[in-house]
Amino acid sequence: MAWNSQRFVRAGELAGIEAEILENAVAVAEHTLGVRSPGPPILTLGHLGHLTGLSVKYLRSLVARDGDDPYRQFTIRKRPVPGQPPRFRFIAVPEPQLMGLQRWILSEILERAPCHPASVAYVPGSRLFKAANQHRRAQWLIKIDVRDFFESITEIDVYRVFLGRGYQPLTALEFARICTRLRDNLRESGAPAPRKRRTKMRGSESVAAYYSAVMGTLPQGAPTSPMLANLAVQGLDEKLQAIADKVGLRYTRYADDLIFSTSDKSFGRERSIQFIGEAYSALGEHGLTPNTSKTLIVPPGARKVVLGLLVDGAKPRLTRDFRAKMRMHLHFLLHKNIGPKAHASNRGFSSIEGLRQHLLGLISFAAQIDRSFANECRRQFRLVEWS
Repeated sequence: MAWNSQRFVRAGELAGIEAEILENAVAVAEHTLGVRSPGPPILTLGHLGHLTGLSVKYLRSLVARDGDDPYRQFTIRKRPVPGQPPRFRFIAVPEPQLMGLQRWILSEILERAPCHPASVAYVPGSRLFKAANQHRRAQWLIKIDVRDFFESITEIDVYRVFLGRGYQPLTALEFARICTRLRDNLRESGAPAPRKRRTKMRGSESVAAYYSAVMGTLPQGAPTSPMLANLAVQGLDEKLQAIADKVGLRYTRYADDLIFSTSDKSFGRERSIQFIGEAYSALGEHGLTPNTSKTLIVPPGARKVVLGLLVDGAKPRLTRDFRAKMRMHLHFLLHKNIGPKAHASNRGFSSIEGLRQHLLGLISFAAQIDRSFANECRRQFRLVEWS
């Protein structure tokens, strides 16, 4: 039910609540509703529990972090790099009740918040084609990767996001705790420890009961983390956009992938290197670290790939590798001596259904770019005997 101050005051008066308390509550709610595209007013943890159907005891245990770690952690092996040891991505998935709560926060609060135009990942209505299309006809392409992006967004960063959404300091801290995970758990897992922060929270006198010497960070695997990361680095997006505009570069950010391009063939390697230095400085100012081994300068004549699509022409195109891999999958799936079971095992899938869903996703992706190719893939896909 939408917030209605008059209805709230009438109900409070009937319940015998003091007028001053009701006035303060209305002022808090009106402050939340005064931001751009606001979420619902949240006055207390009890109010949040009423809206989500969760007990105050459970919510308080999440905020105070006085129970077991409510996340299940596992690793995913990253794409191998020649000459380097195996690398892993740490994924932390919240337990079902917390997952439901975070999904509520995402849909009711975070997805309503405006992101910077350069942010093209996880934003409602965003599409890979649209994001890649901003770099069409690229002559020079610069790619910068942020190291440990989600783990570098701290509890204080998240707290500031909720403050910016119009919530009071105590409520903002409670939301921040619900959406972050203790850094100690990250260290125990073998993941790198996020940066230390000494920033004092505004309104800290009201949050002393939740004091902790250990800082939480965004868990990669929580539904709220992508949008919170986008909102937490808006200042960085503004800075990078400004220095890109200064030299005539187009800028987009897909989570931790920063992409800059220009159709000016004379831009040059020297200017690219100088720009990268300025971008690195901007990252450092915002507490983020570039993964220098992944920084790329792609000159004229070389393949320009953005988000898996070629962007050196008038519009984004599927890469030759993508087409070849799709044809390879379909060939082996339809081969009378191989089929889905053997192919799933050979390609490292834990189940036939996992392979099937993976290919459906690739076909859907292809349909955004080349409908005729996607239709042919879909036709062959339907011929596969999956059972």
